[in-house]
Amino acid sequence: MKFQFITKASCVIFLLLLVANPVWSQDANQQESKKTWLLYELSEKDLILPVTSVEWGAPDRWSFTSRYFHKFGKARHVSGWRHHLGATLSPGTDGGRLGIGYTGLFTIESKPDFAFFTEARAVLLRTWGNPLSTDPNHTFVGAELRVSVVLINLGVGYYKHISDSNVDLDDFIGFHVGFGI
Repeated sequence: MKFQFITKASCVIFLLLLVANPVWSQDANQQESKKTWLLYELSEKDLILPVTSVEWGAPDRWSFTSRYFHKFGKARHVSGWRHHLGATLSPGTDGGRLGIGYTGLFTIESKPDFAFFTEARAVLLRTWGNPLSTDPNHTFVGAELRVSVVLINLGVGYYKHISDSNVDLDDFIGFHVGFGI
C-alpha cells in the first residue's frame, strides 16, 4: 500500500515538473547550449534523461520513463542514424518496467525538430495495484519494440510470467502509447 502511494505520488510530481519550462542559457563565446534538469550529460557519450515520456498502456496503466543512453560512434550533430545502448526505468501506477536494449535515432540536419526513434529492449516487469491484462504482484520477463516520431511514441511487448510457480498465468501482449521519446 505504501509503495503504491509512493509510485502514484511520483507520477503526480513528474507530471507537475513536466510542464515547468527548462532553463536555457547561452555562453557568450560559444555556440548556444541548452542547460536543463531534463538532461544530465555524464560524458560525451553518456546521457541520463530523468523524464523522456509519459505513457498509458497495459499492464501498468499510467507511467513515465527515465533513460540512460550510451552513444556509439563520434558524431554528435549529424544527419542519419545514430546508435545507442539504452537502459530504461518506467514506474507506473499499476506496474513498473526495467529495460535494456538498442535505441536507434534518425535525424535530418536541415530539420532539427524532426527525430525518429526505434527501440528494441529486454524488459523485467513487476505488477501491483490493478494492472490491465494480468494479475497484480507478479513478475514477468519480456521484449518490447518501440517507435517514436515527433514526440508521439508507440510500443508493444510480449511478457512471460516468471514468479510464483504455483500460479499459472498466461503470457500476454502489452502496449503503450505516450508523449515523449
